[in-house]
Amino acid sequence: MAAKYLIRLDDACETSNLDKWNAIEATLDAFGIKPIVAVIPDNQDETLTYQGKNLGFWSMVKRWEEKGWSIAMHGYQHRYHYVDRRKLLFPFYDQSEFGGLSVEEQRLKIKNSLRIFRENSVEPTLWVAPGHSFDEVTLSALAHEVSFRTISDGIAYAPYMYKGFNFLPQQLWRAKKKSFGTWTVCLHPDTMSDQAIADFKRDLAQQHMQGKYISLNDVEFMGRKKDIVSRLFSFYFWTRYRLVNLIKN
Repeated sequence: MAAKYLIRLDDACETSNLDKWNAIEATLDAFGIKPIVAVIPDNQDETLTYQGKNLGFWSMVKRWEEKGWSIAMHGYQHRYHYVDRRKLLFPFYDQSEFGGLSVEEQRLKIKNSLRIFRENSVEPTLWVAPGHSFDEVTLSALAHEVSFRTISDGIAYAPYMYKGFNFLPQQLWRAKKKSFGTWTVCLHPDTMSDQAIADFKRDLAQQHMQGKYISLNDVEFMGRKKDIVSRLFSFYFWTRYRLVNLIKN
């Protein structure tokens, strides 16, 4: 299977840097790419305050939805608490908005999040946890509160099924040439410099990447568990990740 790529834009919220998001949107439109957008419905994370409250935010999200962009529920308020990363599905950090909480607490957060989306006539179609940080209890909470069964996260070469959810792996933070597999490139427009945005545009224009960008609607979910190649890749990724962090610390 030839390599295919999705673009995911994280941390869209009412206090995002509108100029940078507009620049990224114009770039994606120019290449006909329909990304996944992780939307925080009620941002309470002060580190994500890049400008005053955008009163037209939900109109913008609705516009994205109407032109075929995939809207993801990016948690609820993006507020973290301490959690032992070893208890998370993807142990990137010792913090989470959801991991470590009871199923009742997590269900309430998800219910409140979904209410805000629907009050603004937007229907999320997948889950993106803040900081990749959630646990199996989160899956149970999601199963109770939402109808979608797609999660953008995980380390693998291809989509896989786990606990009744389709996991669409997210393994890159910049497009890199790959021989095969399904790759999600995660970007944070708010923190991208002008040079980074220019580099992104240049990456999209590379000849060897033409025709390789797809949308969520193009993904074939086969309902299979993670295969042996993906398991080996995951083992390598996490071993390297832990070693790099050990050296840093």
